[in-house]
Amino acid sequence: MKTSFKTYSPGYDFMRIRQFLIDTFALYQRPFNWLIDRWNFCRYFVVPVHSFYSVSHFGIPTNTAVHGRDELPGWEKTIGIWENEDENIVGVVHSENEEPGEAWIQIHPDYTFLYDEMVTYIEAHLADRVDKLGYVKLYINHGSELEKVARARGYRNLARDTTHLEYVIDQPPEVKLPDGFVIKSVLEHDDVDARRAAKAIAFDRNYCPSRWHPASAFIEMQQAPDYRKDLDLCIIAPNGDCASFATAWIDEQNHYGIFEPVGTRRDYQGQGLGRALLMEGFRRMARQGVTRSFMDSGNEFYRRVGFKETPYKYGRWIKYLEL
Repeated sequence: MKTSFKTYSPGYDFMRIRQFLIDTFALYQRPFNWLIDRWNFCRYFVVPVHSFYSVSHFGIPTNTAVHGRDELPGWEKTIGIWENEDENIVGVVHSENEEPGEAWIQIHPDYTFLYDEMVTYIEAHLADRVDKLGYVKLYINHGSELEKVARARGYRNLARDTTHLEYVIDQPPEVKLPDGFVIKSVLEHDDVDARRAAKAIAFDRNYCPSRWHPASAFIEMQQAPDYRKDLDLCIIAPNGDCASFATAWIDEQNHYGIFEPVGTRRDYQGQGLGRALLMEGFRRMARQGVTRSFMDSGNEFYRRVGFKETPYKYGRWIKYLEL
C-alpha cells in the first residue's frame, strides 16, 4: 500500500485527525489510539498553558531550551501525518506538549508497516536535544508491532505501565452530597478563578495564585470542538469554592464518554465529592446514548468508583541519541 507524508496544516488537519481517532476507535473497539478527549484537551488546554508560561513542563515560568518549542506553532510544526493514495489519514506522530522528547503514534491497523518510518521521523523532529545528546520517550501499546520496532532500534522499556480502565454505564447510583454542596455545570455557573484554584490545589498543591494555570487556557478550552458547557461539571461548596471538578467528553459515533480532567481540591477530599461528580457525569452521558467510559490512571480512586481493569496497557520506552 502506497503512502505519503505531509506536514500538519493548522486550521485543517486538527479536525481530520480528530475524525481519524474516531474512525480508528471503531476498528479497534478499544483505546489503542488516543481518544478524542485527549486530542481536544492537548490542543485547547495543555498547549495554551505552556504557551502562556513558556515552560517544558508544568511549573514555574522559565525559558525553554528551544525557543518557542512549547508554544502552539512549535507544537504544530512537529506533527507528522501519513496518508494513503486516497489522501485519507492512516498515521499521525505528535507530542502531548507535556515533556521534552515525548512522542505518541496514532495508527490505522492496516498500516503498522509505517512504524519504523514514523520512529525515524520522531528521532529527527521530536527528540529533546542538548549539545550532542538527544532523547526520546516513546509511548507504546503492549503487544503491538511498535514494541518490536522500538527494541530493534535500541529503545528500552521503563517498566512504568498505564492500564486502560473501563466503566460500563448502566444506572449510576444517586449520591447524596454534604449539606450546602451543589453540582453545577459551566452552563449554569462559569467561575474561571474558582476552577483555576481547584485544579491547582487538587493536582499540584499550588495554593499560591501566582502558580495557577492562566484563565485564558480555561477559556480557550471552551473553544474545543467537542467541549460542552453542560458536561463541564463542578461541585460548589457553601463558600463558593469549586471543590471538585470533572469535564466529560463524548464520542457520539462510538457511544463512549471520558472525563478529562478530574480532581478534588485537597482541602475537600475525603467527603465523596469526586465519586458523586462522576456519577452525575455518567447520568448525563447515558442521556446522550453513551454506554461506557474509559480512564487511563493508576489512581485507585477510579477502581473504587467502579472502573474495571482491561487487559490493555501502554508503556514508556526511552532512547538516548548520539547526535
